[in-house]
Amino acid sequence: MAPAPYLLHVNSKPTQVSNDTWEEWYKVEHLPDLYNAKSCTRATLYEEVGHPLGPNPDHPRKYLALYQTELEELLKSDEYKGIRNSSELFERGGANSSLTQDNGDFDARYYKLFQEYDPKSTGEKLSPYILCVYMNPSDEEDFEKWYREEHLGLLAKLPGYRRSLRYKLDRPNPLSQDGTQPYLAIHEVDDPSAFGSKEGEEANATPWTEKHIRESKPFIARAFKRISEAGY
Repeated sequence: MAPAPYLLHVNSKPTQVSNDTWEEWYKVEHLPDLYNAKSCTRATLYEEVGHPLGPNPDHPRKYLALYQTELEELLKSDEYKGIRNSSELFERGGANSSLTQDNGDFDARYYKLFQEYDPKSTGEKLSPYILCVYMNPSDEEDFEKWYREEHLGLLAKLPGYRRSLRYKLDRPNPLSQDGTQPYLAIHEVDDPSAFGSKEGEEANATPWTEKHIRESKPFIARAFKRISEAGY
């Protein structure tokens, strides 16, 4: 099965409850709710981990939920309207409110898929780790040539490399004021240490790569470990 054409990308952090309670809410309630309501075809929760491409800036929202969907604006859809917006888990975890909006700090963005690079025919198999690379290229035409003609082929040589999905911001974002990261590449790997391997260093040391990393404002790379999923 091919990846869905749209992606809802949500970074978050709990504001009143522990990380354990936050993860439990996602695992037991929120991911299954969205999947069962048919608002998404697959949903996955990740937590940020370190990676060899550092330094790693202190991103406040360490959790990432990715929802593959057929819907252009999932949060405005009829399918989403019935999703519960509160949980007993929060008050049980010490919060003074059961409402989701009172217990989390969210950044939500809509992306549209424009390239799947899957040289090993991995398909929709769960990857234990992903590297998310956010870029805003100064020369989009050359950026596209670099990715397609050089960079993806070099990444495919990394030990444990699976595939890459490339997205672009699709429309005004519902819970984000940051439009400075229009391009997102999600590289699926067995372990983020692959980016510190000989092959990883070679992929990131070419003049073409260095040019785009230097010129992209910003260039952000974040590694995440899979915690839970629905729809696989």
